[in-house]
Amino acid sequence: MARSASRLRCVAVATGALALAVPLAGCTTTQHEAQRVQLDSARLRAALKSTRVTVANATVAPTSVATVTAGGRTAFVIKVRNGGRKAVSDLPISVGYERADRTKAYLNASVDLNYFQAHLPVIAAGGSLTWVYTVSSHALPSRARLFAMVGTRPSPPALLTETNVRIGLDVGYVTGARSVTVHLDNPSSVPQYQLQVYAYARRGRRYAAAGNLTVADLGAGSKQRVRVPLVGVVPSANLHVEAIPTILQ
Repeated sequence: MARSASRLRCVAVATGALALAVPLAGCTTTQHEAQRVQLDSARLRAALKSTRVTVANATVAPTSVATVTAGGRTAFVIKVRNGGRKAVSDLPISVGYERADRTKAYLNASVDLNYFQAHLPVIAAGGSLTWVYTVSSHALPSRARLFAMVGTRPSPPALLTETNVRIGLDVGYVTGARSVTVHLDNPSSVPQYQLQVYAYARRGRRYAAAGNLTVADLGAGSKQRVRVPLVGVVPSANLHVEAIPTILQ
């Protein structure tokens, strides 16, 4: 019902804009909305398949791989850089560790994951993204050699025509807490499905806490308060939270 409501709001805004002869980017035709719904559905279908990257992308690649472990959970914090001249989205990503026999143990290849737990949201041309993935119940071997690999082909391809979409956020947290409250604001006319929220904090050169959350629906012009669970605890400073748009068409 939430998605249906946001879609109805979107169409209503577009209709009003046409009546006033004022174009509203991102929500002017029902064709645009159909494309967004189609992309969301394609992502949900893709999430039903196992993702295992075996051929690394030479242009979009991790620049650092780190983890935070606490309470039987591990959060991967992966910095990915797009060295290309075009923005990219929906590239598959695999994380895990190498066993003693050099075979790879994939930790985000399960078919019961959310789509963006095995895929990347948009990364601008020449830009970087800090992607967070939490492993709920898998202890890493001591001194495990970690890996992260980004694939070469998006699955599915997404149109990136609405590059001015920005999600506002207001963060409230308490030092020592294991979660962070985030107030999200989508002032644009583009509804967001499976919006990605990443949180991480450093203590010196190491990550002290990290977590991620998928917000199923943040409608055009709407606000929402969410709680992002963390692995580790928030230190007194250096907390960073990002809300990455996933619908840019």
